[in-house]
Amino acid sequence: MRFGLLDWAITVVSLVATVWIGLRTRRYVGRIEDYLVANRGMGVWVGTASLVSTEIGIITYMYQAQFGFLAGFSAFIVGLITISVCFAIGRTGFVISRLRELEVMTVPEYLERRYNRRVRVLAGVMMAVGGSLNLGIFPIIEARYLTITTGIPPRYVGWTMAALLLIALAYTALGGMLSLMVTNYLQYVLLAAGTLVITAACLMHIGWSGMTGAVVEHMHGRGLDPFADLGPAFVLWQVLLWVAFMTVWQSAAMRGFSARDAATGRKVFTMTSVLFLGRAVIPMAWGIAALAFFAGRAGPAGPAPGETPAAELARVDAELTTGFRPLLEQGRLEALLPRVDRLETLARAERSEPHMRHAQALREEIGMVAMPWMVAVLIPSGWAGLVMAGMLAASVSTYAGYFLGWSAVISQDVVSPLLGRQLSEEGKLRLTRATIVALVAFIMVWSLVYHVPGPAYFYLQVTANLFMAPTLLTIAAGLYWRRASAAGAWACFILGAVTSLVYLVPGAGLSVGAAGNLSWGLALLGLVAGSLLRPPRAQARIGQGTE
Repeated sequence: MRFGLLDWAITVVSLVATVWIGLRTRRYVGRIEDYLVANRGMGVWVGTASLVSTEIGIITYMYQAQFGFLAGFSAFIVGLITISVCFAIGRTGFVISRLRELEVMTVPEYLERRYNRRVRVLAGVMMAVGGSLNLGIFPIIEARYLTITTGIPPRYVGWTMAALLLIALAYTALGGMLSLMVTNYLQYVLLAAGTLVITAACLMHIGWSGMTGAVVEHMHGRGLDPFADLGPAFVLWQVLLWVAFMTVWQSAAMRGFSARDAATGRKVFTMTSVLFLGRAVIPMAWGIAALAFFAGRAGPAGPAPGETPAAELARVDAELTTGFRPLLEQGRLEALLPRVDRLETLARAERSEPHMRHAQALREEIGMVAMPWMVAVLIPSGWAGLVMAGMLAASVSTYAGYFLGWSAVISQDVVSPLLGRQLSEEGKLRLTRATIVALVAFIMVWSLVYHVPGPAYFYLQVTANLFMAPTLLTIAAGLYWRRASAAGAWACFILGAVTSLVYLVPGAGLSVGAAGNLSWGLALLGLVAGSLLRPPRAQARIGQGTE
């Protein structure tokens, strides 16, 4: 650990500057349009910095690095999909331009205009549940990064994360989207600086050849072909999911809603596409570098003299069961990796499915902390403070953007419609701010009680998939298919959520690719079947009324 007083000074100054700048904007918020969409005055450069800052946090670097550690260069397919989809959305304006022209403030708001209020509330509930579950694991995963890289005792990490959440809560609750856009400039600069420092350290100490060698040597033929390693089903699901993310993910869509006009919104997404490629590929490369770093320091693991494969399998499994956690908490990954590799090799030879699952679970845990342990070792004092300033800037900007996005859905699309009366501008602001406070309380509790099944990347994608498939399908159908009806929208949301919910149940055994694609297939089936069985009324077909 080389995190000293200078590093803490850099970190604290960056956080104080962020809060001061964010609070300065609260005087300009008078209406709900100011609060949620910045009075629709966002330009291209501000929008690009704001979108990138919101969608990159410590959690992003952690789960992307874990994915790279586990899948090697095959994980890069996600980055290629992201840049392709984001660029295509920016060039065509698919969905986002039409929604900006309609001047909505939330994604479900359009659904009331096209279908009816009940569809809007259903969509709002699904988005609120999926978004809250998605955000709910951020604190506990980010806490692990802070513990490892700063040396904060684990018993204080919960308080540290609570402080960060309160910082984001303070200026987001007061200034809304205006605060986000202003603070995101500073956060983007710090984020970029921290990213460059870690990337330079990986290239200097490990190098591209070292990373390639680690994948070839330690992944046993995997890590180079995404279609063989991850499967065509996973790749297809990622394409569908990223189309939905760029169009109906509330925190991303709000940038399009806040743009000066539809053309500005398209330019923001076009420019962001390259940065989103880096958002995926760079931390994935850090995960591969971490594999090379610790595997290169590992000693061999083999059988004891005269030991049979079955006896060795039982011994290695017992050693990992009792000694894994202490070594993991000390960062001695070089001692764990060869044992986990050996356990996996023996389990495959003995065709022991329980031992294979155990080895995979242990590898996933190592992958989650490998990158921060590497950072703690490689980054010297002074530079470590700059990296932490960038990481915390990324974290706070993500919390702020997600607080605003999901609280807007809960307050505007669930609570307000159910009240049955029109709130004043002051009432709308109070309701949205109260929702942000409630959201913060929920994610603090959820992060402490829920155990993530499998890689964090998969959990985050599946919780998003609870609503992303049906939301995009119902909106796209509403914009481009006259026969889409409210009955079809209801069936779409209900069927589309089933497989994602099943995946989240511990021990369900449903693969992530199957859960993702089944969600899209069932949602589409529900939309088409429901719309054909119960077609819309004449006025709803042209999107000018409700059923």
